[in-house]
This record gives sequence, C-alpha cells and structure tokens, in this order.
Amino acid sequence: MMLPGFLLLLGAASAVPSTPPRLAVRAVRFYVPSVKQTQVLGFLQVPYALTEVGGDRIAWETTVTIKDAAGTVLGTQSWWSGAPASARREDAVGMEPLRFPPMTPGSYVIQVSVKDSVSGKVATTQTGIEAFAASPGVSDLLLASSMRKVPAGDTTSSLGEFSRGAYRFITAPDLTLDGAKPVLSYLMEAYSDADGEASMAIEVRDAAGKMIYKLPATRQMIPAGGGIIGGQLPLEGLGEGNYKFAMAVTLGGKTMERTGDFAVGDLETSLARTIAARSAAKGLDAAFFGGMSEEELDDAADVLQLIATSKQLAVYKKSGSDKLSLNAKRAFLVSFWAERDLNKATPENETRMEFYNAIDYVNQAFGESGRGARPGWKTDRGRIWARNGAPSDNFKRQQEGRAPSYEVWRYTRGRLRYYVFADRSGIGQFSLMNSNDLKEPGTAGWVDLMTPEAVIAIGQYLGVNLLGNALGSGSGIQN
Repeated sequence: MMLPGFLLLLGAASAVPSTPPRLAVRAVRFYVPSVKQTQVLGFLQVPYALTEVGGDRIAWETTVTIKDAAGTVLGTQSWWSGAPASARREDAVGMEPLRFPPMTPGSYVIQVSVKDSVSGKVATTQTGIEAFAASPGVSDLLLASSMRKVPAGDTTSSLGEFSRGAYRFITAPDLTLDGAKPVLSYLMEAYSDADGEASMAIEVRDAAGKMIYKLPATRQMIPAGGGIIGGQLPLEGLGEGNYKFAMAVTLGGKTMERTGDFAVGDLETSLARTIAARSAAKGLDAAFFGGMSEEELDDAADVLQLIATSKQLAVYKKSGSDKLSLNAKRAFLVSFWAERDLNKATPENETRMEFYNAIDYVNQAFGESGRGARPGWKTDRGRIWARNGAPSDNFKRQQEGRAPSYEVWRYTRGRLRYYVFADRSGIGQFSLMNSNDLKEPGTAGWVDLMTPEAVIAIGQYLGVNLLGNALGSGSGIQN
C-alpha cells in the first residue's frame, strides 16, 4: 500500500519565480557506512496544471521506474494521487516522497511519468543518480523552506512535511522561499570513522556564481560513525531571484563542498501562498481523505483493522447494493478519525497523522519482498510498531549456532510490555515468538525454536526468568 503524498498549494514553486511550476524530481543521497551503500531520498513535484477536472476532483497516476547504467529495469511502482477540484491552480503543485532500497555503487536513472485521469495526457521527467563507491565524507546538501527536530520516538509529521531521521522539513525540487520572510534551512550528514571536529564555511551566491553573502566559519564535533550538520539562515533583504547555497566542510584534513539551488519569490506570490496555506489548514481530515481515489480510501480503511474491531468497520466494508459511495467512504473515514482526535484544541488531527505516518514507516522498514511478500503493516513487527509506536529500547543479536537472529522490543510507557521476534526464515522475515501482551499469544515451542541459551540472554535483558517460566508452564509459551 502507498498512501498519497503531500498535496499542497505551494504557490509558484519554481527556480524562476515568475514562471509556472514544472514536473520535477530531485534525489538527495546519503551514505550508510554499515553496509557501504547509498540511501536516496526523492522528492516529486507534480503541477496541478497537468491535470483536468473530473467531477469534484483532479487525479493522476504516477509511475516511477529505476534503471541501472545498462538500462535494465530494477523496479517499477505506480499509484494514484488526487486533490479536490478547488485546489487546481496554475501555481499549485502536489509534493510526494519517493523511497528506494539502498543502492550499491553504480549509475542509476529515476524515470517518472504522470498520467492525467481525465485527458490521459502523460508528462515525464527523470534524474540521474551516482551511488557512492566509498564514503563521500559528507552527504548531498538538503535545502528546505522550514525544518525542525522532533524528540526520539516521535514519528509524527505535520501536513506537507517530509522526514529524515529526527528531522521534519518542507522542500521541493524547485525550492522557492517566502519573499516576505525568506529563511533557508539546510541539512547535511558527515561521515567519520573517529571523533573529529568539522569546520563549516557557508556562502550564498547569485545565479552567475558570484558570492554575495558569507558566514564566518563555524566548528562542530562529529562523533565516530557520523553526525548531522544543519541549521537555518535568515535571508531578509535578499531580493526576488535565483541563488545558490554553498557549504564547504573540512573534516579529517579533507575539504568537501556541496551546493544547492533555491529562489526567493515575489511578495504577491508569498501573500497568495499564505492565504492558500490557511485555507488548506481547515478541516485537515477532510482535506487528507478528500484528495484520495477510491483505491486509496480502501487502503486507508484496510489498515484500520489494527486499531478497530470488525463491527466498527462493518459499515465501510458493505458490498453489493449496500456498498458505500465514494463520498460516503470519505465521510466514514473523516468521522472515524474525528472521534479519535485526542487533541481537539488544535485544527490538526495529530492522532490520525501519527497513525498513518507509522503505517508509512513500517511499510518502508518492515515490508517484505519476493513471493508471498506482505506490506510492512501486516508483518508482526509492523503491526506492533503501528499500534504502540517506537519501542522504548531494544536488544538485538545475530544468528549464532542454532539460535536464529532475533530482536526484543521493550515498552516502558505505561504497563511494561515486551515482544520477542526471531528471523526463522533467514531472509529478514521476523515473526513474533513471545510476549507478555495478552493480545499477542506468540509461537508454541518458542524456547526450542530459539534455543534455551538465547532465551536466557533475553530474560537477563528483560529481568525476567523466561526459561523457568516457560518450563514451569509446560508449554514453552510465556504470556
């Protein structure tokens, strides 16, 4: 399942503020030292002007294909996105995140096609990626119009935000800052085998490359394994136009420069964007579900089985002559989440946002591949994460002897809960073996399957005599 991306009225999000937005894709590369692979975060910008209104909405099908240097197709994925017809403006775009598996060294091409549901017209774009052959020292530069850091374990994102680790940001392939109050946010990862001090020098250059603004060099400690370099740069007084942001990082005796393009919009566009943003902030649940196709609504309802009973979902799942209309399905979901909004003092439904953000996360983190593959939310780990959020702490061990690879999640919020998962398949498909959660019965004979030695180690981590309890029950299951 892929839920739709962020469908926003962004104003003229173009590198040339006076021109209409274009179909564009951007890829930002990060390095994963532990596996020596490249992780790519993609951003797709779809102008609403590419669509035609059908009924009360606009809709389009997005197809993303990734190829290697020889032109071999490595993967293709398609999904539908949409928005209310009232959102269609010449300066409005939809922003969607693109996620890819880690890439080994080499050259790749990301191809994107967008097909309008009414006219059938197709627009295409592409971008190239060179996966790092070795540690690059620093990642690509990520520029954004806003950025914030969330506490550990917080998976919530606000409307329009993308995520990278603990950071939430709003960006676009063609980034245009608010002309009334331009503030540029930046983020970069630095990679180091040992603790070290990094020196950062920042410049803002005009479209011709001439330096027009320079910050004094700053220093920051980078821990072994790597760290984040980021901040915000107020740019009041910078007029409408196109610019380049450059950061030079010196670490371990080596200097590396990364650059990124951005624009500053005109005041008229900024005012229009502010009005649109205020309008979009009203009735966020209605806006969230209002932009979905029927297939997307069904996907959004399907995952509710994790938190709702069959009786509560029975109305939505009616078939035949009793089947709900498209608008009725939207109304059902809006009503379902309105009842579960834990903070009615804010216009946003944080409860709904947190749940679907968790679904997106577990689909990426725990989704399976190959024959009989399941989306992440249908796996044991994905189900537990979606219901409970991130564990307070965890304990992991790789396969050793007859004991399979396993991991233990412990939750200390409220009543102490723990969940033991093991990869009996040997291909990364973890199943729940044991838990003290009465709703999660675990696997019969789990002690023998994991070996008593592994169970003893898990018990020591949890401070529970799991082996003794299992033997005492005579069943091998500790509930």
